Amino acid sequence: MNKSILIVIIVLLAASLVSPVASQQDTGGATGFFSVTSIPGEAQVVMDGIYRGNTPVVVPVSSTGTPSHTLTVSKPGYLPWIRTYSTNPGAGQTFAVNAVLEPSGERGTLIVTSYPAGALVTVDGTMGQQAPWTYSDIPSGSHVVRAFLSGFQPYLTIVNVPPGGTITVDASLSPLSRIGALQVKSNPGGADIYVDGFYSGSTATTVGNLAAGEHFVTLRLAGYQTWLGTINIPENSVAFIDAQLEVASAATTGDILVSSNPPGAAVFNDDIYVGNTMPDDALDLTGLLPGTHTIGLKLQNYQDFSTQVDVVAGQVRLVNAELVSVTNPSQSGSLLVNSNPQGANVFLDNACVGITPLSIPSVPAGNHTLLLRLAGYNDYSTPFTIAPGEAVQIQAALGPAATPGNIGILTVCAAAAAMILLFRKK
Repeated sequence: MNKSILIVIIVLLAASLVSPVASQQDTGGATGFFSVTSIPGEAQVVMDGIYRGNTPVVVPVSSTGTPSHTLTVSKPGYLPWIRTYSTNPGAGQTFAVNAVLEPSGERGTLIVTSYPAGALVTVDGTMGQQAPWTYSDIPSGSHVVRAFLSGFQPYLTIVNVPPGGTITVDASLSPLSRIGALQVKSNPGGADIYVDGFYSGSTATTVGNLAAGEHFVTLRLAGYQTWLGTINIPENSVAFIDAQLEVASAATTGDILVSSNPPGAAVFNDDIYVGNTMPDDALDLTGLLPGTHTIGLKLQNYQDFSTQVDVVAGQVRLVNAELVSVTNPSQSGSLLVNSNPQGANVFLDNACVGITPLSIPSVPAGNHTLLLRLAGYNDYSTPFTIAPGEAVQIQAALGPAATPGNIGILTVCAAAAAMILLFRKK
């Protein structure tokens, strides 16, 4: 039995010591829906400050919840489309929304600051920099800005960069004083997990370092309907989702599976950032409109990859990009970091650079120290050396910390380890 399987068993045993919180996905009469489409398609949808996916997308809401929702639909090169709704759809009712986006030309400037200072900032999933930072000469129109800092909740907003003008984003980060974890399984497995719009690995896995309270979860697997739901994360405990995915029937959209060698490349669908390739786990692009789509991949020190894919409703297309290294690589390499459980804060040379799983496209060549930190687990630290043009992968198995709150967990884990050793001896 290999080490990764042992870690999964330990996580499952530890989770069994806390009371499960059932999935809050509403399938009965308490839920209504917003069905969002756009012209052009595959625009980014943010409702009530949470990224919900790309159009077309269905967003479930409580029909008895607060009757106020702000919906933003955006796409690079277009002005953001924003509407506020003061009523909820009734039980089982669907509000149809079609956002017609207005094109925006020229270029502008985006300034991003953070409080506290020093957060890692990304724009449309790329161009990672330490705040404060000025992005000069970027396309005007809509952009998704995210910020990460150890000990704080991730920050997300959509901004409209004015043609020839400047806009400033002040990312005020909320401290993570109450945290918990989420264990996600699906049948079948291998579905991509997005918590509040942030890629969080694939099923089955445990996502740690989440703020206690309600979160929006999306599961995507090619050939299956997208799973949407909300979950309440208990403080200092674990919530559970065990999703039964339904086969896409009478499909009006198609899917693309994207992988790359080496992994860690940023993936773009029709110039919109949609995620990163990971080792042994293709990125699932689901709900794509039929027609020709341009899939692009970018990775430091490798030539850009681009291909045209004809999407057919109800079918899955495969893109496996063999990336070609450039002739004269820069004096940097790329780093792909993952952990089990996921959601650990990543420190590169004592600077927080994000949360696992994380792809860092440009790391200066030379010697470095990597530190992963997740509440309830021992720190993971390792030195590594990266050469110019090299793509390095680090997979960390985090061990539960020996604190009074989890002595029982460690006891059960030790018993499980002993059983595994006995099994191996037979």
